[in-house]
Order: sequence, then structure tokens, then C-alpha cells
Amino acid sequence: MRKRSVRPLAVAAVVGLAPLLNATVSSGAPTAHVSVAMPNVVHLDRVSTFAAMARAGLYFRTVGPKDWNVAVGESPAAGTPVPRGSTVVVDTAVASAPTSGSTVMPDVLYQGRSAVFAAMRQADLYFVIRGPANWTLVTAQHPGPGSALAVRSTVVLGVARAATRPSSGETVAPDVVGQSRSRAFAAMARAGLYFSVLGPGDWTVVTGQSPAPGARVAWHGSVVLTVARPAPAVTSTALVPDVVGLSPHAVATAAASAGLRLDVRVPGGGAWNVASAQSLRPGARVARGTVLVVRGVRRAVTAATTATTLAVTPAHERVGIATWYAYYPGQCATWYLPRGTRITVEDLATGRTVQCLVTDRQDYAPGRVVDLSESQFSELAPLWRGVVEVRVTW
Repeated sequence: MRKRSVRPLAVAAVVGLAPLLNATVSSGAPTAHVSVAMPNVVHLDRVSTFAAMARAGLYFRTVGPKDWNVAVGESPAAGTPVPRGSTVVVDTAVASAPTSGSTVMPDVLYQGRSAVFAAMRQADLYFVIRGPANWTLVTAQHPGPGSALAVRSTVVLGVARAATRPSSGETVAPDVVGQSRSRAFAAMARAGLYFSVLGPGDWTVVTGQSPAPGARVAWHGSVVLTVARPAPAVTSTALVPDVVGLSPHAVATAAASAGLRLDVRVPGGGAWNVASAQSLRPGARVARGTVLVVRGVRRAVTAATTATTLAVTPAHERVGIATWYAYYPGQCATWYLPRGTRITVEDLATGRTVQCLVTDRQDYAPGRVVDLSESQFSELAPLWRGVVEVRVTW
């Protein structure tokens, strides 16, 4: 008879029940009247998860593959008081073996917390979030789905907390007209609504919505958003560059970057190799297309002249449109500079400047010269502006 009583206890220990039995014996009180804190098992392997639940005196069921080897989520959340002996839920996944080389960014847009943890674990990627700590779904991701990344790279996810079902069964359509893609996703998530779009697939801004903002909509109903990808704003004015002392190629490049027409006049005719004067004051703001008259002269090239010319030659620069995206503060993206280049970005309208380090590659678009992080862009202009005309120097 003694052997028969030992065998069930041994089996129970294997499946995680022994700590529960031990706790019951030591407490001398019914398990339903003892509360314990939900342990944090996210990122723990299979053995560690069993051990943590056993120490807390809890049962658990898994949601995920049967051959799981890592916990990626739990319900209720870690630290929540639960009755000892309760059954909790653990989301699980099969972690990829350590690898080297590249991986592919998964599509986690509008995915729940557990699904995101599982997808990132499967892709062997880390991630940081931009949004509330108690988030429930992803509303934006960078880089985009399908992007090739080094394994164990860190990506950025914009997140939000979806609204709970209202008692009336209805919710209010938020006002997302004029909002960016990520902000529209977040607003709809908070309202507990789905939406469809009318417009290009690579849209960046909402231009209309139906029903109108403030309308009562059924919970989990669908709103139609009219969307667009506006062309970069182009201003009609430009800053006059300082070209005195520059070579013909440098003068032509500076004038073209500023959107000015160039008229070179050489006394007596012939070839010239340096600009000695200009008709417009450097730094003045003029209409694009204005003629910049430059006086070109021929000077003997000496060591002293070369040193002087190099001293007054400005840094490399580009003039165009800057926009923003969810990225690390102090870092930015260009399509024409190598990673690791430190640049200065000047708002041509206000003269404000910020510095950032090029660590990402933007898609080429005519007239666009830099994609700034949200924090850097906000130092130049409000985020709702979307784009500003800037000068990039390096």
C-alpha cells in the first residue's frame, strides 16, 4: 500500500504538481484562500517555466506548439495576485537555434503581444517599443516587413493599447484626418475599430474618413479612410550660397543645390579657375530661379592659393526635404551617405540646426535628403508639419 501512495506523488512532481502539494501541507489551509504573485516566465525556457510555476504553486496550460522551448507571454500579467492552485495561461514558441548571418523582418503589424514575442523569437531579433508599457498590439514597425537584417538586430515597434469593449456596444470614431500612418493605426486601436483604405498602398497621411469624426460606430466596426502620399513640399525661395574663392565645379554645384541660375562673367574672356565676386549677398533669401552672376578670374595655382581655397571651401552639402520616422534619437537615414557619417541639418526657414549620425538607409525619393528621428525633427519643427526644407552638411 505504501508503494501505491508514493507513485502518484512522483508522477505529480514530474508534471509540476509536487510544489502545490507541498505548499498545501506546509500551509495547513485550503489552497483557494492563499494568493500568490504571478511569476514572470516570459523568455524562460521550458524547464525554468515549470520550476517557476511549481514554486508559486500554480498550474498552467500552454497556447502554442507542443514542442515549445520558450515562454513568450502569460496571462494574467506577471505580479498579478492569483489564488494558489489556479490554472494560468502561458503563450509558448519554438526558439530558433543561435545562428549567424541574416534574417528577415516579420510582419507583426496589428499583431497581439504574444504573437509579436513569438515572431521576434522565431526571427532571432530583439525589439524596442514606442508607446505604453501595457500595450496590446503593434501599430507601426521599422524596418518594414521582409527587410533583411543581421540576426539579433534591434528593431523598433510602435505600439498601443486597444480599448476594452464599452458597455453600450458602441464607440466613437476618432478624428484621424491629417494624421500619419502610425498615428491612424494607434487611434483606431484605442477606439476598438477596424478600417479599410482608399488610396495608394504606400500612403503616409489620411485625407478623409467615413463616417465623420465623432460618429457612433459599433464596437469592432469598420471605418473607411481616404489616404494619400503627398509630394514633398517645395518652397519658392532659396538661400544664396557663398561661392567666392570656389572652383568652377564647386560654384556650379552650389548654385544648382540652391536652385539658382548661374551666369559666369570673365573679364577679357577665356578660361577661369576661381570665383572672385558674386552679385547676390551670401545668406540672402531669394526666389528660386534667380540669376546669380559670378565673376570668374584666372589665378596661378600656388601652394598658398590652394591652402586658402581649401580653407574657404564649405563642407559638402545638399538642400532638400527632411521628414521623420520612429527611430533612435540622434540617428537618421540618408540614401547618399555611408553609415557612420555625422551630419548637420539646418531648417532653411528658421535657421535651427540639429546634428545626427547616419545609421540607416532611406528609400530614394526626388528632393528628399534625410529622414530624422522624431526627437530630432521636433527640434526643427512640430511633427504634424511632416516635412521641412533643410540644408544637410557633412
